[in-house]
Amino acid sequence: MSSVASDYLSCSPDMTQRKTLSQLLGTRPRRHRRRCCSEFQLKDTVIQFMRHHQNLGDLLLEVNGSMNRCLSHPGKVNPEDHDANTPGEGPFIASVLQEQALQMDLPVGLLSARASMEKVQQIMQLGIVSRRAVVLDSVQRSMLTCLLQSMQELLSSNILSRLQFCEEIWKAKELLTLEIVWHLHKENIVSLEELVVRNPDTTAVIHWLFSDLCLLCSGTEDHQQHEEIQRQILSDIVTVLIRNGFQELNAVESDPKLRHFPQICFAVLDKMIPWLLDNVWNAKESEDTMEQKAGQFWLSMFDVATFHGAISLDSIKLFFCHALTQILTSNPVLEASDAIRLQGEWCFAKTRPLLMTLYRKLFVVFSAEELVTHFQQVLETHEVNWQNVLSCASTLLVCQPQTQQHLKELLARLLINSFENYELESIITAFLLARQAALEGPAVFISYSEWFKNSFGSASGYHGSSKKSLIFLLKFLTDLVPFENAQYLKVHILHPPYVASKYRVLLLEYISLAKTRLSDLQVSIEELGLYEDLSTAHSPPKPQCQATQDVERAILIFENSGKIPASVMEASIFRRPYYLTRFLPALLAPRVLPVSQDSCMVLIDSLKKVDKIPDSMYSSYVHACERERQRLLEDISESEEVQQPMEPIAVLTTALEELNRVVTNPGNSDVVSAQIAVISGHLKMMIDDDDSIAMDQPIQLETSVHNLGPLELEVRDLLLKSFCQAFLIATNSNPAQRQGEWASLFVKMLCGHQRFLRAILARVLHLTSNQGPSLADVHVLGLAAFTVHLHVSKISLSPMNSSVHLAELTSEERVSFAEYLTQFLTCGTREFSTFCMRFCTAAVAYAVCLSTSSSINIIKQFVPSGFMQKLQYLIPRLIPEARREEGEVVEPKWNNLLNLPINWATAALSVFRHRTFKELARVKGLQLTFHDWLMSELAVQPDKDLLSDLDRQDYQHWACYQLYLPSPLCAGGCGGDLEIACRIIINALMDFSKRMKVQYCKESDCSQLPPFSRSCYESVICRLQEMVCDLEKVWSKALGRSPSLETGHFPLDVFQDRVTKLELSNLSVELEHQTELQVFNRILVALPPRLLFRICKNRLKTTLECETFFHFTNMELRNDYSKELVIPFGITLQFFRGLLNACVECGEADGIIAEILNNAREHCPLLLLSASFWWPRLEPVLVTQWKRISDTSLPGELQRMVNNQCWANRLLLGKMESPPSDTPWLLGAFLYFTLQRKIGLTMLPTIMRQICAENELVPVLYLSLMDLISSLLQPKESLSLTVALKTCADVIVVLEEQNKHWLHIFLVTNKDHGPHQVLNSLMSDKEIKLLPVAFFSLILGLDPKLLSSIIKHADFLSVAIFLYTAMVTLFLDGEDISSKQSDPLGLITRGRQFLLHTIPQCPAQTMSWNKLQAACKDIDPELKAALNHHLQLCAGDELYLEPTIL
Repeated sequence: MSSVASDYLSCSPDMTQRKTLSQLLGTRPRRHRRRCCSEFQLKDTVIQFMRHHQNLGDLLLEVNGSMNRCLSHPGKVNPEDHDANTPGEGPFIASVLQEQALQMDLPVGLLSARASMEKVQQIMQLGIVSRRAVVLDSVQRSMLTCLLQSMQELLSSNILSRLQFCEEIWKAKELLTLEIVWHLHKENIVSLEELVVRNPDTTAVIHWLFSDLCLLCSGTEDHQQHEEIQRQILSDIVTVLIRNGFQELNAVESDPKLRHFPQICFAVLDKMIPWLLDNVWNAKESEDTMEQKAGQFWLSMFDVATFHGAISLDSIKLFFCHALTQILTSNPVLEASDAIRLQGEWCFAKTRPLLMTLYRKLFVVFSAEELVTHFQQVLETHEVNWQNVLSCASTLLVCQPQTQQHLKELLARLLINSFENYELESIITAFLLARQAALEGPAVFISYSEWFKNSFGSASGYHGSSKKSLIFLLKFLTDLVPFENAQYLKVHILHPPYVASKYRVLLLEYISLAKTRLSDLQVSIEELGLYEDLSTAHSPPKPQCQATQDVERAILIFENSGKIPASVMEASIFRRPYYLTRFLPALLAPRVLPVSQDSCMVLIDSLKKVDKIPDSMYSSYVHACERERQRLLEDISESEEVQQPMEPIAVLTTALEELNRVVTNPGNSDVVSAQIAVISGHLKMMIDDDDSIAMDQPIQLETSVHNLGPLELEVRDLLLKSFCQAFLIATNSNPAQRQGEWASLFVKMLCGHQRFLRAILARVLHLTSNQGPSLADVHVLGLAAFTVHLHVSKISLSPMNSSVHLAELTSEERVSFAEYLTQFLTCGTREFSTFCMRFCTAAVAYAVCLSTSSSINIIKQFVPSGFMQKLQYLIPRLIPEARREEGEVVEPKWNNLLNLPINWATAALSVFRHRTFKELARVKGLQLTFHDWLMSELAVQPDKDLLSDLDRQDYQHWACYQLYLPSPLCAGGCGGDLEIACRIIINALMDFSKRMKVQYCKESDCSQLPPFSRSCYESVICRLQEMVCDLEKVWSKALGRSPSLETGHFPLDVFQDRVTKLELSNLSVELEHQTELQVFNRILVALPPRLLFRICKNRLKTTLECETFFHFTNMELRNDYSKELVIPFGITLQFFRGLLNACVECGEADGIIAEILNNAREHCPLLLLSASFWWPRLEPVLVTQWKRISDTSLPGELQRMVNNQCWANRLLLGKMESPPSDTPWLLGAFLYFTLQRKIGLTMLPTIMRQICAENELVPVLYLSLMDLISSLLQPKESLSLTVALKTCADVIVVLEEQNKHWLHIFLVTNKDHGPHQVLNSLMSDKEIKLLPVAFFSLILGLDPKLLSSIIKHADFLSVAIFLYTAMVTLFLDGEDISSKQSDPLGLITRGRQFLLHTIPQCPAQTMSWNKLQAACKDIDPELKAALNHHLQLCAGDELYLEPTIL
């Protein structure tokens, strides 16, 4: 009919190609057409024709030929077709409908509604589906589009009634397809609200909408083709439902009929959440099921961005809040007891992905505080589904880290309420939430054991207010016992709640019940690992696995301490079942023993020595190890490699790749947190070590890769590689300060897996210290960022088993990983200097960008101080442009590090000149002081340095004179003071030398100083010498201007200041003191000798003072254990050269030299003794120097020493002359040393017989005794013991022949003995202590005839008794008198027997017998008895010889 009407209306004379109406009808001749007198008559004729042949449904599709276009191009209807309709078509269709309605006597609105509905039904029936469909196919959708256009025209003409159309919809046998409803709503023909409110059966409407929404989410067979239209339909309908179902309270409809619509919307949405949860639990995670697809489709409606502002935020919050409440309260069939038993399976990593996604979407519009508050309201007012509640709590904690504090406050409120009102539900809720939070690891929440101790471990706990509160707690814990996990019971037993002593029995009852429960679970508290961590509530490792971990930890502690761990010793006594059945079998596991003993073997031997390993078990272990060795040698069985399944690695790799994808969007913090939690779950499934740590607990770093299995090595490398990749991806997408928290969360997650964290830290350490120069830019950036986050997270290290020795740190001190790593970033070679600059540049730039604050006090917390100091040292050294003062840079610091490959010089220079860097460099603790610069410069190896010798000299001059000398003291400089600069250099040289010695002692003999050929020691010494020369010039000018000024020996003051900081309380500190002395001596001889003296100018008189050097000689050089009788030649020469130089400046050189040397004879004899020893080498130097500075003859005191040497030389030639006028002991020293040097000491007795003066002979004996003691202490560096004993014996023979007194020299500590008391200043304190040992070593080896002569001396017995008691006292006090004495106790025994034998032969003593008896009283009662007996005999003889007078 449509084509007929169209042809008829379009007929005209010029259109002869188309068939006319007459041709179609076939009953009228062509000529009749001329009878149509008007268009009106023609139209009327057509209408009459249509009345008999019309179809209203098809008529509605006839819109300007649109039907043809719809059928020709289904699904591609031009929306402009309706606008292109020619005028009059709308009224035409309307007139047809009006005419039809008039004939049928029906309202035109009703007729149009019925016609429209009939056509809608026909369109719906075109689809061929096996079940009810909610979307149309393409043909149906095209036809519907045409129909909707006609309906819109009818509506605009008031021909179509919305009300009657809605009634026709509900009268239909088949309800409308949801897509048709959406089109009607979208085209504003019939809104969803109008449609719904016209059906009085609310239940049916709700069911229809709910079922169709579910079908819409489930999709169709050709889901991909209709997915977009499905999303549009669902989005628009859900928008209407939310906007009306969760409208604000004041938005109430005035129409009573419309008031039901919000209730219907609410009811439909209310049914969707349970449907979604059913799909979540029915969907299989490993399969892409229909339920999973439907759930994911509905979840897309929880994206806030979906609504595009169509709904107010308040309505969205109301909807999300209601949905969350439904989730938490749906199907509450699980009791609290079930939750206690099963909550370990409800952690974040094990939560269903769909449910986890739903939680995260619901959290978006709420703050953490709002969510925790809502949690509390739901828990207090509803019966809840504990699985959903606890999994939701885990997700909230992981995705919103700020929830931790609010959860702690909630737990506190719950506990306070429970103990105030004795409410059981509150305490149950608190325990469940605390345990659930602890399941997520230390990066998310504190451990359960820590929470339990904080809450109940002290008298101030929640239960400590009364006995009733205590009983309430214990009753609650008791009720939990049947359902408890073993780990929680262990926490309660090992960390029980605080109980007053009078209520102790109540606690013991609970502990007994808990132990019974553990026994039922076949878990013995006795089998608890020695080092098992109770901080998590996961299932405990198997006893054998825990025992293996205990063995590894015990071996590590044994390596560090060298002692059997106390925990092992305690277990062998108090936990013997576990020790014998678990620990020892794990320790004694059969293996092929290494050639050299490892730590495990040494520990086993140590335990065997203290009888902590049964003989039978040890024997079985030895035989089993031997069998393993034989099996390996004979190749009986092939070695079996433990192949870890690839599936866990593949799963972990996938999770890490997903992390790389999500880090590009920093706004998705919850997605990132969730992904990191998933990674943590995979790591725990691979190796469940339960070895998590708190963030503030130190890590025990293990650098040996031999302790790691193949799986651990692979996971370690994968984690580190993935972090670097993720960092590079995030950096390319966003600046460092806008990358979100993914990196810090990644590091915190690793803290929950300490085994992997230790391996990763050791790997970073190895890469930076050994492979640094070969690392690519990408690796450097990633490792630097990882280290910065470790620093920000305050990851610290405890005592480390490492080959690098940190002299500044004791083994008990903690150190952050970043600062520890700084010790490995050496700058000694060109390659490592460049790498260190690259690494520190990246780390510092990233750390500064990481801070969102502009406050330096906050930024400095992100920047490792060691990296800052490295940069301040390296950049000016390697980049000369940095030494020039130029303007500050304010551009972003990270820009120069974005483009690969990186121009590191440009990047480093930009960082160095940046304003923030310069401000940080002025902060104390981050600044590079002059001392720090010197320590770094000293470590440079000149032969491998990037700078040439000249460039290095220029750089050092710049640093010393331009950078640090003018800098103020507060900035780490010298304040313009040359003396302060010299003091700092000396201190740095000594610190560096000590550090080098510590390292050198590990490789060679500790008694020698290390060579400095591989350091800049010499060049720094040159800088010191230059500064001292400049300082001397300053002093010379100052002496000329100031009437009273003192200048001089500040190096000695530096040494004294360092010595005063040492406490000589143990051997290690004493050795450190000796090292300080050796190092200082080396520096001292490199300085101008004038520094040993202080020149004092008082008006017109200039004097010389060296009391400080005398004190240094008497206190330090005299006690230097490495000296051979005298002080070193360099120090001796330095003194005399300085004396000659200084006396010239003072005038009257002869008198000043005489005054100084005479003072030395009295107060510092060791100096002159050394001069006599070194005189053959000293004389030519001093004579030459004196001739160079003066035209006069050699000063008198020096000439006297020349004469002494000549006298000794002539004696050796047999020329007897009177000795020069000098101190007797000094003459004896010249004689002794000359004889020792030229012809040996065999001629000593002959020469001595030619000398009659006692004053020259006794010092010779003293010097020979010094040689003897030196032999006892250091036989390898001195005369052999045999030769020394013979020399002393020969001297004693001569002294006895000439009847000289010599025994008193052994009592040099007695100040009453005057003539030779000065000799006391020649020996060190340790040598003086060994005089008793020397005496008895000598006296017991003398010839019996000579010995009988010595015994007759009146003072022999007193000297022998005092020396014997002194030797025994040394032995009893633990003094090392046996350094080179193989049998000290044997010497004491022989000495005692000698005294007991000789006492009867000794004459009566002139000294008091009481003193001798008092000396022996507490030492040797038998010796005292022998003295008493001898006294009685002597007294009897005296009485017998006394004349009787009557």
